[in-house]
Amino acid sequence: MKCQRKSAIVATALALGTIAAHGAPAIDEYVTFSGFGTLGAAHSDYSLADFTGNGSQPNGAGYSRSWSPTLDSDLGVQANLTLTDALSGVVQVLSRDDEDGNFKPAVEWANLKYQITSDLAVRLGRIVLPTYGDSDIRNVGYALPWVRVPIEITYTSTATNADGLDVLYRVKTGPVTQNLQLQWGTATEDLPGAAFTSNRVHVVLFEDTLQYGDASVHLTYQRCDPLRFPPAQLVLVDAGFTYDPGAWFVTADSNHTHDTYFGDLISGYISGGVRVGRFAPYTFYSAAHAQSAGTSELKSLGEQHTVGAGVRWDFAKNLDFKLQVERVTIDTVDDPAAFSNLQPGVRIGDKANVLSLALDFVF
Repeated sequence: MKCQRKSAIVATALALGTIAAHGAPAIDEYVTFSGFGTLGAAHSDYSLADFTGNGSQPNGAGYSRSWSPTLDSDLGVQANLTLTDALSGVVQVLSRDDEDGNFKPAVEWANLKYQITSDLAVRLGRIVLPTYGDSDIRNVGYALPWVRVPIEITYTSTATNADGLDVLYRVKTGPVTQNLQLQWGTATEDLPGAAFTSNRVHVVLFEDTLQYGDASVHLTYQRCDPLRFPPAQLVLVDAGFTYDPGAWFVTADSNHTHDTYFGDLISGYISGGVRVGRFAPYTFYSAAHAQSAGTSELKSLGEQHTVGAGVRWDFAKNLDFKLQVERVTIDTVDDPAAFSNLQPGVRIGDKANVLSLALDFVF
């Protein structure tokens, strides 16, 4: 974590130093501020384990307490910097329940971007990893159709950002636009199970997003090489699509992960919804399935499946309220994707009925 903070501080200092060179009285000409947040509460009727909002949270709803406000609640603030016509930057600080069980603010984005041409740019600093389709907005509840990104798709790679360099290139071929990204850096993976906490890794990632009218396709290749034990080299391939003409939407995402220590796992979801005035009911199905055990001998790591539905109500400008219900089936006792604090009575086939409420806002 020290390496991550150092990289973020360097990127921020470079940006602020450039602004200072232009003169402090005009700082408002270079910086704009925005923010987002979610006030959430979740209830689980399953008392033998905690249902969590992501694989890094140590506690949730169910075993520790029947209702929990920590799964989805967060607050983020962001500064966008325009230094010259070609040079810009972004700093985002996020507070949400983390692997330590607290809301200590952390730097999620902190990078400088140089626009070489209208289609080619490079960035240096802390950059969110586009591992799956909604990676860059996973913490911005207002930008999501659901209360949270289906947990199964996020289980296999818990690294959310990397400190390093990326290259962005846009290619237009007739009506199709491709946004290519090549990224190098170091990141922190929070590993499953009680025996491990986190691991520093080198990351190489290639991502391609193709846009054609109201349809888009997302493709990612990501490789993580560990810097220390366990030797859990991870190779992930992700593919997803979205079709959103406005009145309705359908979206899906899936990935296959090969991990030399934890084994092979496939996960994914499919979701659809309609928009009727200020209301947007939706439904989804998601699942994670282990194909092999790897050297860890955890034979069915992460396995579970979920059926869910909900409704979003945009009741005011920059505000929405969501109600979501899910039935989550535990398919393994080896760290199911959405659960922590498993008790001795947990059995394969057990089901948790989860109710989630969320108030999302942007400013």
